[in-house]
Amino acid sequence: MAKNGVTHRTKRVHEDGPGTLELEFLDLAELPDGRLKAPFKGKGDVCARFSEAVFHYLESYNIAHHFLSMSGEARMRVRRLDMLPLTVRVRNLAAADLAEAFAVPEGTPLDVPVVELAYKRPGEAPVPVNSSHCLAFRLATEEELRAVERMASKINAVLRSFFDRRDIQLVDVELEFGRHQGQLLLGDEVSPDTCRLWDRRTRRKYDSDCLRSGLAAAEAAYRDVLEKVLG
Repeated sequence: MAKNGVTHRTKRVHEDGPGTLELEFLDLAELPDGRLKAPFKGKGDVCARFSEAVFHYLESYNIAHHFLSMSGEARMRVRRLDMLPLTVRVRNLAAADLAEAFAVPEGTPLDVPVVELAYKRPGEAPVPVNSSHCLAFRLATEEELRAVERMASKINAVLRSFFDRRDIQLVDVELEFGRHQGQLLLGDEVSPDTCRLWDRRTRRKYDSDCLRSGLAAAEAAYRDVLEKVLG
């Protein structure tokens, strides 16, 4: 999956042992389009603890994932996966680029969740793709694509319920999957870095979009949403 010390956006990947890796979550901020990187106090620990809570919750619904245990502050041990070169975004409300593309107000509910695929290119922005691209360029098999869509839809449904009970709207979530012993597992992280999360009543944002209002606002939002999730 990665070599020792390799940095991926806001995480560093370390070799841990046979079949396992350690993910180190960095105190580094990055906007979704990659335009901004800056020190972000405490963010690594927030994202690691948030992900731990979500992985445990998903496991109670028999959703297979790579998380094994926490290995220190802002660090977790995970299974080594052969990652699919894809990101999978599931959208429940129109926001950001989707709202702009379809000329609808931000926050417009979608009649059905929209599942989007993107091809991950090292050091470059992901490229939107469909299942035909994936098959033509051997990014995934037909069976894997069916499994990815099925798992992503289930994860989205489970997390919507999880956040609803905390008065948080799951606007959208970005997921990554990898192969492990003939099975697809959820990999990477599930955190405010990979989800759009809004307060159900006030629409306050609890995700990386907060960075547009400054680091202080983002730090407060990440701390507050972690408290809601753990509480």
